[in-house]
Amino acid sequence: MTTNHFIPGTQREVWSGMISDDPSAEVGVLGVPFDRAVSFRSGTSFAPAKLRELTTHLSCCTEEGQPLSLRVRDYGDVPADLEWSRYFQEVEERAKEVLHHPHALFLGGDHSVTIPLMRAFNLSVDGAFGVLHFDAHLDLFDTFDGHRWSHACSERRALELSGLDPQNLVLVGVRSFCQEEQDFLKTHPEISCYTARQCYQRGIEEIAEEVVERLRGVEAVYFTLDIDGLDPAYAPGTGNLEAGGLSTRDLLELARIVFMKLPIRALDVVEVAPPLDHSDITAFAALKAIYEAWGVIQEKQKQSTS
Repeated sequence: MTTNHFIPGTQREVWSGMISDDPSAEVGVLGVPFDRAVSFRSGTSFAPAKLRELTTHLSCCTEEGQPLSLRVRDYGDVPADLEWSRYFQEVEERAKEVLHHPHALFLGGDHSVTIPLMRAFNLSVDGAFGVLHFDAHLDLFDTFDGHRWSHACSERRALELSGLDPQNLVLVGVRSFCQEEQDFLKTHPEISCYTARQCYQRGIEEIAEEVVERLRGVEAVYFTLDIDGLDPAYAPGTGNLEAGGLSTRDLLELARIVFMKLPIRALDVVEVAPPLDHSDITAFAALKAIYEAWGVIQEKQKQSTS
């Protein structure tokens, strides 16, 4: 089932009018409004609704004026369930349907929702896949707060999947380290980790090109975008703020390069917390990244048919 095409009280369409019921639409969208796995401040369960609401006020084009004509089929949200394991199983099953589209967008939710989403992705890809993890944190704890499904464990769980080799995991924007995670990285030097300071010193374009080289050759790439990878000045509405992060401009340039040069089939946007936001700054930053990524997808499609 798709969501209603209109937000109540408005005359503007969701996803700037790109909404479609066509099962062959270029993009499928699924919301996962879950925030029971946070370790600090909650509020990310409100993000899917807020992000959709704001799309009714966005122009249907990229920042350089390229009109967007992609068809977007929105499958709504995975309904809340108080039983955590049953909920994640439902998320995985719903995600499989969305992954039938050439490109999938998943709206979190805290970063734990990436765990069932990547399980579904693993089943949808024949062969090896890569993960680009944009985040202030490594998320490589085996357990956190006594649970293996904490939002601090998403990439540790990803590395248990059959299709993901550690050499195909790339972390960008990191600036928070804990000893357990550092010890894990030392035993897995094949994992690529680019700190926020490295991104600043070397420039985001150089880092992005290196990411492309590291993930070149995989069948597909999953891009998990934790909004706290941005500096709090650009994304105040999130639960675990870390100063010294990347700018929205950096994120857009990173997205442009990797979406153009890598087979990215899925993007999740997590840790946007509307109750903690100011003037929807964080939500608008997330949407800007989504729309610019869609612009690149559309550009690649035109190139492949010309």
